[in-house]
Amino acid sequence: MIKSDRFLASVSQNISEAIFRSNLQGLVYANRAFAEMFGFEDEEHAIREGTNSLYQKPKQRDELVEKILHEGGYENEEVGFLRKDGTEFIGLVSVVLTKDDAGAIFWDGTIRNISSSRDIVRKLLDREQMLNSINRNINEAIYRSRQEGGLVFVNEEFAKMFGYPSAEEVLSGDVHDLYKDPVDRDKIGKEIITKESINNYEVEFRRKDGSTFWGYLNSIKVQGHDGKVYFDGAIRDITREKEADELAKKQAEMQELLIYISSGLINLPIEEIDEAIELSLQGLGEFVNADRAYIFEFAEDQSSMDVFSWIGKGISSIYSEKDPEKLRNQVSQYLQNLTDSQHYCFSTIEEMNESPLKSAFRLQEVQSLANVPLKRNGNVVGCVGFDWVRKPHNVEEVDTLLLKLFADMYMNIKERSSRETELRQLFNTTIEQNQRLKDFSYITSHNFRSSVANLMGLISILEEDRTNEEFFQMVKETSLKLNLAIDSINDLLNFEKDLASLDKKECNLLQVVSDIVTLNKKTIRDKKIEVHTHIPSDLSVKVLPAYLQSVMLNLITNAIKYGITRDKRNIYVEGKMEGAFVVLSVSDEGKGIDLKRYGKKLFRLGSRFHTSKESGHGMGLYITKQQVEALGGRIEVESEVNHGTKFKVFLNAK
Repeated sequence: MIKSDRFLASVSQNISEAIFRSNLQGLVYANRAFAEMFGFEDEEHAIREGTNSLYQKPKQRDELVEKILHEGGYENEEVGFLRKDGTEFIGLVSVVLTKDDAGAIFWDGTIRNISSSRDIVRKLLDREQMLNSINRNINEAIYRSRQEGGLVFVNEEFAKMFGYPSAEEVLSGDVHDLYKDPVDRDKIGKEIITKESINNYEVEFRRKDGSTFWGYLNSIKVQGHDGKVYFDGAIRDITREKEADELAKKQAEMQELLIYISSGLINLPIEEIDEAIELSLQGLGEFVNADRAYIFEFAEDQSSMDVFSWIGKGISSIYSEKDPEKLRNQVSQYLQNLTDSQHYCFSTIEEMNESPLKSAFRLQEVQSLANVPLKRNGNVVGCVGFDWVRKPHNVEEVDTLLLKLFADMYMNIKERSSRETELRQLFNTTIEQNQRLKDFSYITSHNFRSSVANLMGLISILEEDRTNEEFFQMVKETSLKLNLAIDSINDLLNFEKDLASLDKKECNLLQVVSDIVTLNKKTIRDKKIEVHTHIPSDLSVKVLPAYLQSVMLNLITNAIKYGITRDKRNIYVEGKMEGAFVVLSVSDEGKGIDLKRYGKKLFRLGSRFHTSKESGHGMGLYITKQQVEALGGRIEVESEVNHGTKFKVFLNAK
């Protein structure tokens, strides 16, 4: 059987708590744990040196003794102690008052060092305080939720962000109602379970009032002390950031669009500019989600108006093609509103005062509009604008800025186009004059060559037989024709006049053809050619005589050269009315032309299609086509190798 004194002594020395006995004078007993707790070498040193010096506040021992004497002891009293080296710690003290057999008073007690646990508790309290402070002051919504059960905690910012008066009301609702698309909640939950966490996940949320906002969602999967899976996360409202990003993106896209439009128009040929402007309007209209984009521009004298427009699919036209005069009047009145304004914009036309203009917009089904003026020399000459028809549009600064930039670009392009048109007209006039000079030179040499050859032949005959009256008469006629040709060419060489201003004369077609046949009578007779002329005696056309004579001379002499064979020596010259045209044709039954081979270069300068000794210099058909077109007509050809050729000249009857 264990002796109780020995057992108690063993417990006292080996227990981790400090055990002591004390009386009014001081310590009378201390165990090993006591000595170690206070930093003494052993129990004796503790008893000898430690009494009041053990307390952070020396008077506290007296207060505690008083409490013991009156109350018989105390439990779990927190007391501040000092170690021998002066360091402090907190002890949890419990004592009980006793008397020995002799009646002496003393008390027994225990001390447990609770400094570490107090630090832990303090840290926990500090952490809780910090978390509460964060939850109250952070501008992010903090939450904890369960996959199946929904939210179990939200901070005040969460309630504020989602438009709820309190966190309790948020927790009492359905978590799916917080998402614009309720399906997103379960989809995101499954992704968190799979990936353990998500970062900066863009989600569109719904507030209590039904409005929406964009948020970055960060969440992590955790396991609670209860063994259940939770999602701890935070939501940051990025609506403003997203709007700023969208604005920056839109501005960048707008800049890119304008650069694309301007670079595409800078070096574009004039004849392609109108089409490019309409394509540009389409690009601008689609960029701002408009239903119409348009340009109205008056000439400086208000005599005419250019209209460019792009209309979205399924949208009615912006103007009536049946009543352009009404459109001009409406636009003219409308421009008066733009005279003293940099822009004319309404997010809804209901903001406009009642007026005929507002009624006109209603008829056009306009719900919103944006317009800026086009100015030339400080005067408003038109406008460029957008219409929104399908639904109202909140007209923003970016819309008007885009129109202003395009308006400036458009006016610069029109100015360049106008100058280039003037330069081109001047250049074309110069080219035409130079070409006419060349043509006249060709006409002179080409037309005179045949007449001079005839004259030389006739003179040779007359030298042999001066009594031949017929040849004498032919010399006279040829001389007269040469004089007439020279007079006509002198008229054509007046380069200070446009072709249209030269005098046109009524020419009898039968007479023109008869004169040409007479000029070539000797050649026709020598080659035994039959010329069949079928032209009404009263058929005439108002043209430049020299051009008509040159055209028919070329066609008939070509037929004489290439249109006869050993067996076939017929040439047919016909003239008749076909609708609004006088049609002259020269056909033969000769060698023909391979149109598959030579068709594209038939009327080119220098082109030849025959290798005979009579082959010309390749100028005849080129000159003929130029002259026919100068007369406002056209020339056509039908031909088959070894079966003849037929040229048809179409001239305006009036």
